[in-house]
Amino acid sequence: MEKRSSLKGYFLVFLSGVLWGLGGYFVTQMSQIGVSSLMTAFPGHFLALLPLLLYLLVKKGKKGLRISRKGLLYSIVLGALTKGIFKLANDTAVTLIGVATASILMYLAPVFAAVMAMLFFKEKLRGHQQFALVLNLVGCVLMVTGGNFSELNISGLGLSLGVLSGFLYALTTIIGKVATGGDDPETMTFYMLLFSTMTMGIFAKPWLHLELLSNRTFMFWAVLNAMTTGLMANLFYLKGLSLNVDASKATIITSAEVVIATLSGVFLLHETINGVGFLGIALMLLSIVLMNVQNPFGTKEREETPRVAENLL
Repeated sequence: MEKRSSLKGYFLVFLSGVLWGLGGYFVTQMSQIGVSSLMTAFPGHFLALLPLLLYLLVKKGKKGLRISRKGLLYSIVLGALTKGIFKLANDTAVTLIGVATASILMYLAPVFAAVMAMLFFKEKLRGHQQFALVLNLVGCVLMVTGGNFSELNISGLGLSLGVLSGFLYALTTIIGKVATGGDDPETMTFYMLLFSTMTMGIFAKPWLHLELLSNRTFMFWAVLNAMTTGLMANLFYLKGLSLNVDASKATIITSAEVVIATLSGVFLLHETINGVGFLGIALMLLSIVLMNVQNPFGTKEREETPRVAENLL
């Protein structure tokens, strides 16, 4: 029964990565009509709040909004730090060092997550899982660069923000795993999106862009983005983390996001990708498979039961 729950958790985590990967296409459609990156990010969470609020009230009544003090604290950190500040750090890094370099630094997240999982949850990575971690990073580098490293930019602030975005991305998994140990993941998602919306709203200043409400093209893509990457992806992710999922594996599995984002660019936006890029995709997919194989080489290894870090915050 526990194994079935774990498999469901990994599937939900993978599905959240797929949905987040589609977000790049939605954001591109909004950007093409001249919308800033802050105003493409803000409605992604803001427009998801009302549907989720109605869902909680209809399904659970007022109990659907009850959350512990610790759960509220985790929601603030998840929303403001790992969603709001993460978005600002990543977007700024992109402007300073370019998409390719920023993407590589952001996908240092599996390394950060693996280290933190070993420290806080006492998780153990087997030899083939360590190899999967390396494959994931190499695959990401090959995919976003296509083997052309001449376009990578170096900037002290840009590199720092890129590394910070990778760390915050990993921290989402670590805190999310602890946070969903007591409170309802659906309720946690609502408060996380609420505090993320408040954080991004400070920087996006949506009250200065009210004319976008009458732009049908913007509203179509904004609502679609909110329902998929804002609502469903975050619900799936926190629910998946609550189902006996290893934090070190979860971040590798969500790297499906960058694969889906790349493929959507190729098939939906007619972007080009060379053979080296496709090799990178293959390596990243292989890393996801390897990370979830129990014992590919037939050696006997004792299972370790991870201990949840109750006092992470």
